Amino acid sequence: MEAKKKKSTGQSGSDGNEELRTKIISIYFSPTEYSKLTDYYNNSPQSTLANFCREKLLSKPGATTDKKEILSEISKSIYQQSKISNNINQIAKKVNSIKKDYPELLDELKYELDELKQLNKIMLSKFKKVGG
Repeated sequence: MEAKKKKSTGQSGSDGNEELRTKIISIYFSPTEYSKLTDYYNNSPQSTLANFCREKLLSKPGATTDKKEILSEISKSIYQQSKISNNINQIAKKVNSIKKDYPELLDELKYELDELKQLNKIMLSKFKKVGG
């Protein structure tokens, strides 16, 4: 079936679309969601809420991310962080064995190692939540 053409640009907006818009999608929003949507619209250059929504919905193709892909990326991130942590730990041990003229460096390395360990714990907990 061939799409109906607009008779004038005023029909369903003058946005370069030549087809008459005949399809309707209804979406229900909570009051908070609707408020957020209208705030975004009010800060946009669009002349109507319909044009704003159309632009947002049609600007990029929908991207779905596979759960396995997400888990794989989290796992890779945790692995890399662990490698970095191990390297820092080896440096700290070496500096600690020398024990001269490097107290600030040793303290900084220990701090960085602790930060990475905390990051690993956070990432691992998120990984378990997504995976479980």
